[in-house]
Amino acid sequence: MNLLENVSVMKKYIIVMLLLILSACNQSKESKSDKKDNKEENKVIINVEAATSYIGNSIATFKSTAILEADRAATVTTKTSGIILDIIAEEGDVVNQGDVLLVLESDEQVLSLNSAKANYEKSLNNYERAQQLISKGLINKEQLDNLKYETQSLKSALDQARMNLTFTQVKAPFDGIVVKRHVKIGNLIQNATAVYEVVDFESLQAKISVPEHQWSIMKTGLDVQFSFDALSGKTIVGKIVRVSPVVNAGSGTFQVTVSVDNSDLSLRPGLFAKADIVFDQRDDVVMVDKNAIIREDDLSYVYVIEGESAVKKVEVKLGYEMPDSFEITSGIQAGQQVVTTGKNNLTPDVEINVVNYDQNL
Repeated sequence: MNLLENVSVMKKYIIVMLLLILSACNQSKESKSDKKDNKEENKVIINVEAATSYIGNSIATFKSTAILEADRAATVTTKTSGIILDIIAEEGDVVNQGDVLLVLESDEQVLSLNSAKANYEKSLNNYERAQQLISKGLINKEQLDNLKYETQSLKSALDQARMNLTFTQVKAPFDGIVVKRHVKIGNLIQNATAVYEVVDFESLQAKISVPEHQWSIMKTGLDVQFSFDALSGKTIVGKIVRVSPVVNAGSGTFQVTVSVDNSDLSLRPGLFAKADIVFDQRDDVVMVDKNAIIREDDLSYVYVIEGESAVKKVEVKLGYEMPDSFEITSGIQAGQQVVTTGKNNLTPDVEINVVNYDQNL
């Protein structure tokens, strides 16, 4: 093969090699383009709901339950025996202190009163006459003193007879409502027989058992918020009026007594209540929706939204817990958006789409 032929073969070889290289480059560009397209197609976008952290008041509460009871509730009993002549108060009646509830026969008491009155008046008349006679020397001082003491004794007997007569009328011991009547007209009852139950509905209170480790924070005057399921979630505020000075060794609790405002008489003894004792409050602190908190072991996190679609997992320190929110002591500031729903599906490298649904729908 001569020199010209060799050169021709070499040229053909070089051309073929160049074509192969160009083809490989085109395939590489197409592969990179396909991978980029596939990456765009496989990008994960997660729909989430979000809320904005805000400045609010943080309230610390101790949660418990209680049964309402009346501080003033009495079983009204008789102070004498006799037949019931009249029933005046019925169950459900509102009574004032001193109102007559029922009347017993009083014939014997009236006779005793008349006799005691006559004896006293006779003795008093003798004593007054003796005071005139002693100045004339017709009686001595000892006789006068005896008449004086006799008159005083008979005055006491008269007062006792009058009091016995009042016992034939059974009266209300305080303002309240008659909740039960135990007797009927015509019943012969003995002394100290229970005839009525009277309760002052305005004296309602609740006794709450508190664990001993809460001893230092329970003080008289603290507000207590009560809610009642039986009254469609009605909420009222009471105050701690007494804190027991001792701890029950068996249960490890101490008792707190709370007065309950029932001036409108809407509450009843025996109602079950949920109680929140408010023992501290911090104003103007960072607050966040409770649903935003992620707990991992002893740490707490939130997903903070950055830009339009990125999220960042941020550790936060929690303060007081409220029914719908948490106090944040460090980690985020007020005005930052945090994920509340969908947070369990997130990782720091995903993209999100915020979709807040109308809660009223």
